[in-house]
Amino acid sequence: MNINKHPIVSPVFTISAAIVFSAILSTTTQAATVSGGALTLNLNRDAIIAGVETDNFPDAPTVGFPVCCRPSLYLEEFYDASAASKTFAQLREGNTPNLYDLESDEISAVGLQYAVNGSTITPNPGGRQNRATTFAFDSNDLLGTATGSIGLGGVTRWRVDVAPPSNRILLGDMTLEYDPTEEGRTSGRSGWVITNHIGFDAGAFELFDVTTLLVGDSLTINGNLGFGWGFDHLGATTARLSDARIGTFSFQTTVVPVPAAVWLFVSGVAGLFFSSRSKTKTVS
Repeated sequence: MNINKHPIVSPVFTISAAIVFSAILSTTTQAATVSGGALTLNLNRDAIIAGVETDNFPDAPTVGFPVCCRPSLYLEEFYDASAASKTFAQLREGNTPNLYDLESDEISAVGLQYAVNGSTITPNPGGRQNRATTFAFDSNDLLGTATGSIGLGGVTRWRVDVAPPSNRILLGDMTLEYDPTEEGRTSGRSGWVITNHIGFDAGAFELFDVTTLLVGDSLTINGNLGFGWGFDHLGATTARLSDARIGTFSFQTTVVPVPAAVWLFVSGVAGLFFSSRSKTKTVS
């Protein structure tokens, strides 16, 4: 897909055109957002283990560290959207009988379901960054008009093969969003990305080989998962840059209309945003 082929134009004309165009959009387009549904992740634990470089301790027990057979990274706990009231500390410390990695602590990373957040959410407890859904688009041109992000409720806790107590990391309070600058940057890469917000903002997963289907009021997105740059501190840079696939995802939600006044504002902001990029290098 070729994108971002915008000519260099006069800033005054671009801003004026964006304002006029946004006013037209408010009456002629089908402004929409999403409501309900969920994102489901199916992570390939062997591909994740192979992609990170944190296997720092021996895989046989020793006198100083009597733990055996630990993978470099594995899923220990999954909290779905019902845990939105838990603090960062509660998510990190909950159900942790010890600080050592035990193979028996691992849970399946398949079928992890993150519910779509509403347009408003309750205040976040300490250390949490759960986000409301701000996604808006013209249902006649989803990828050409998408703005904002889809908030996703849920957090995973991972064990890393490093010395405790730094061997637990959280990944969650995520958003699904569309970034056209990522579209087709490498073979199979889409503009869809999943961003982590708990602890710090970082790319959680790059999305590849994506199919997007909008039929009536149903939006479905499916594809493969790759490492986001947030995994780089675990040694996943090489796997990320090689676009290694580490699982699959599916997303289903319901499309609902956006009030005209809201879409007028969003469209105007989007027009100014794209006009600011018209002077940048063409990407294909």
